[in-house]
Amino acid sequence: MKKSRKIFLIFVSIVIIAVTAIRFAVPALFFNYIYPFDRIKGTVSLTVDGKDIPLSECEVTCTHRDQEEKLHVNGSKIKNRAGEYGRYVYTVKYDSAEFSFYIYQANCWNCQDFDISFSINTTKNTIICKGWCRCLNDNGLKGKKQNIYQDLNLNDIGQFGIWIDGP
Repeated sequence: MKKSRKIFLIFVSIVIIAVTAIRFAVPALFFNYIYPFDRIKGTVSLTVDGKDIPLSECEVTCTHRDQEEKLHVNGSKIKNRAGEYGRYVYTVKYDSAEFSFYIYQANCWNCQDFDISFSINTTKNTIICKGWCRCLNDNGLKGKKQNIYQDLNLNDIGQFGIWIDGP
């Protein structure tokens, strides 16, 4: 019994060392094929006419290439797998207020993190988006946070919504 346990521990150690080496030596391989976690995750704060609304009280959906993606909403945090290249559009509905925002995956192995607040004024028909977004560098390390601030009319938002990871 002790011999099989030693062999198992040696095998597990070799696997951990190999995965760690791949993570740093070839990050595209690690994040494309081995990475088991959510690739887009963040915090969304929502204020409608001065009232703070928990995201969990809203209807939130995510689409990618016109197909609905599985999305996890827990309090004000959202996350999804997002393991493909392209645009991920998030639509948030609360009573009469509805808006969309999107994140563009520049490559299939990118991971993005964000903290965004949206403030909607239904009488003026405006939305203010502010916060930050960060993605991985080409070497697989966290990139620099990009600050985001947009003050828009709800009617002027494009087809896919507000681009939150843009310059």
